[in-house]
Amino acid sequence: MPKHIARLLAILGAALALTVIARFFLVPDSFYQFGHYRANSVVEIAAREPAFQGAAYCEGCHAERHAEWSGNNHKSVACETCHGAAKGHPDNGKLPIPADTVALCTLCHEAMPGRPKTQPQVVVAEHAGDQQCKTCHNSHAPKIAAVAAKVTGDAVVGQKLAVADCASCHGAKGISPNDTWPSLAGQNAAYLVRIMSAYKSGAQEDVIMTPLAKALGDEDIRNLAVYYAGLSCVDRSAAAPSGADVEAGKVLAKNCAACHGETGIGTNPAWPNFAGQKADYLVNVLKAFRGGIRKDPTMASVVRGLSDADINSLAAYYAAQSCQPRKK
Repeated sequence: MPKHIARLLAILGAALALTVIARFFLVPDSFYQFGHYRANSVVEIAAREPAFQGAAYCEGCHAERHAEWSGNNHKSVACETCHGAAKGHPDNGKLPIPADTVALCTLCHEAMPGRPKTQPQVVVAEHAGDQQCKTCHNSHAPKIAAVAAKVTGDAVVGQKLAVADCASCHGAKGISPNDTWPSLAGQNAAYLVRIMSAYKSGAQEDVIMTPLAKALGDEDIRNLAVYYAGLSCVDRSAAAPSGADVEAGKVLAKNCAACHGETGIGTNPAWPNFAGQKADYLVNVLKAFRGGIRKDPTMASVVRGLSDADINSLAAYYAAQSCQPRKK
């Protein structure tokens, strides 16, 4: 082998050996172990406890919330986005529950140029005044029902069905003789279709309503809804539940106004009117939502923090309101 080739190979071998030796002494052991971190921060970064554990970490203890979140339109938002990094939770304490939901939600939903049209956006000052987002939105399933389309049906056929199947509980003219059953006269047709369809599908369950609804066709449900919506409601004085405070109920009702109106008559026909309903019925309904017997993400979020006294006061307030829509 020529000498110059041998010298060149020797030089290359020495350079390779020096590189290996230099790498052994100069590169931290953790290099590549935690990504391509360089400089003096590599040891500090490698020693940190993982900040974010991921949604699966929360599932074991919060299965119900996890199922609610993963089945709805917030599933692309990780738990820790709102609650903070889990770190050593639960051993190191509870994660915070955001109180200022307006400040939090508007990070993604405040209207501004450049945001995708598919992402819901609101002008905060015009959307809900000074109310917190969680007043109307369940944080884990924030989408609420859109304004429903007008319901069409045959009121004459609906009347025949009502007399045959519904009058014993809801009255011949939609005014219930029983304090624990709702009056349906003047109720929103879209809501009646929605709730009866829920009983029919099993989304809502009731010992009496479920079998009755399952026997109805979709056209029957629309006919019944149109019939009851066309009847006139009747204002009746009702005894307030024990310990109820109507004025306290009025204050609490401000949290419900966005969906159900200031006095229990809302602007969205997909939601029920509460005004003039019997207080006992309203108490039962609100407690059923609080206890998970009746299912609705928005209502569950709203009533979760209400005490029995709060529910009694709310029911008394709505029962004392006129069921007749205000004249504009």
